[in-house]
Amino acid sequence: MKGHVSKRGKTWAFWFDIDPDPLSGKRRQQTHSGFKSEKEAWKECRVAIADYERGQVVTASRRKVAAGLEEWLTRIEHSIKPSMAQNWRNYAAYYVTPYIGQRDVQDIDGAVCDALYAKLLAEGRIKARPKAKPASRAIHRRRLAADGHVLFCRPYPYDVVRCYRKHAENDPAIGQPIEAIKRGRRAAEKADEVSRRKLPPGLEPKTVVNTHRMLHRAWEDFAVWGWAKRNVVSDAHPPRVPRKGRKVWTVAQLQTFLQRSRSDRFFALWVLEATSGMRRCELAGAHRDLLDLDAGTLTIETTRVVVDGKVIESDGKTENAQHVLALDPFTLAALKAHVEMIGQERGEFGPDYLDHGVLFCWENGKPPHPDTITRRFKRLSAAAGLPDIDLHDVRHSYATAGRDAKIDWKALSSRIGHADVAFTMKQYVQTDLEADRKVANTLAALIIGGSLASTVLTDDADKEINEESAGGSSTDEAA
Repeated sequence: MKGHVSKRGKTWAFWFDIDPDPLSGKRRQQTHSGFKSEKEAWKECRVAIADYERGQVVTASRRKVAAGLEEWLTRIEHSIKPSMAQNWRNYAAYYVTPYIGQRDVQDIDGAVCDALYAKLLAEGRIKARPKAKPASRAIHRRRLAADGHVLFCRPYPYDVVRCYRKHAENDPAIGQPIEAIKRGRRAAEKADEVSRRKLPPGLEPKTVVNTHRMLHRAWEDFAVWGWAKRNVVSDAHPPRVPRKGRKVWTVAQLQTFLQRSRSDRFFALWVLEATSGMRRCELAGAHRDLLDLDAGTLTIETTRVVVDGKVIESDGKTENAQHVLALDPFTLAALKAHVEMIGQERGEFGPDYLDHGVLFCWENGKPPHPDTITRRFKRLSAAAGLPDIDLHDVRHSYATAGRDAKIDWKALSSRIGHADVAFTMKQYVQTDLEADRKVANTLAALIIGGSLASTVLTDDADKEINEESAGGSSTDEAA
């Protein structure tokens, strides 16, 4: 590779040919100017050529962090999951651009990243955006079933706007807006309490770590593309994420929850969760046409995840997320009854039915928001008087029950959709209390031995006899 040097005005510049444009094949050159002498220009030219041949070329640029991240996300968006792309866009918009977005990419180093992480931990929380008001108001309608009988106007229990009237053909209310149901005193007090509850101003360490991972991946590509000398984010120190204890229900508590939720519309969903350990996104994305009642299986393919409050369809969390799940007779019977109920509702709604093909939906076919499933679970578990756990903890409860039942690790890992068996064992083998008790008893017997154990037991027995004798003497004196 040959370089060239020439004088431009009062200063010197160098340039050399680099690889052609990968898309168009057009000639490209690397150039730099502003050197005081020809000797200085040749020196920097040789360094630049050597860096380029080693793959470390950096184009002098005033590209800002905000513009760089936006271009980077646009270029890699097709290679990552839509949910991850949206999450990274949010991290960039909320946690990076407001603080260092106008700084040059080549000015960023590990110290800048550390200062950013400290700022986010202290005061990086973004206030939730107010919910947008619906574009149109619900109105009274006269609804007819397929056989011609009149249906309730708007009986959806999930909606704040309801009407349980069966309108006559000449009802003047038809076409008029439906007034929203006013909240009761307790509901209003609870809403006020939630609004007054202040969250800490700083971000959770896990969110800051996720932001660090996004920046690390970005600067990795920046270095390859010649925007940065190297991945300086590797020099940063992301915060430590505190370990949180896993909360699980016992088998008896799972049974209590299912008994309490028998009358709930989504009883089949709770049964499926308790007998399979499915993730929330898998439950929300389960499709009716992937349920084979004859074969007793449910194929898990599409999932519905929440990103920035919006629902996005994905293809699963891990490589093993898409799999065929065998169903036990009880779960199969619950799902069969659920499908029959949906079929009846679809027939009653007729052309007004919003058929999204999902297995779990409202009366009009609309799928519930995954966060709604979580809130419904919380209400049911609280009404049953059970310990407060998250919906995902039911998955942990299922896996823990499988471990206690001595289910084969490989079979258990495959059923709950883990990427590999080692991860499953790492997550659940550490909480095996019975195994720990067996180790404790075996080693204690080996270390303490027979003579010491008998001495301790004898001392305890003598102590109990003396206490009983003292108690008897006190009784005699009182008598």
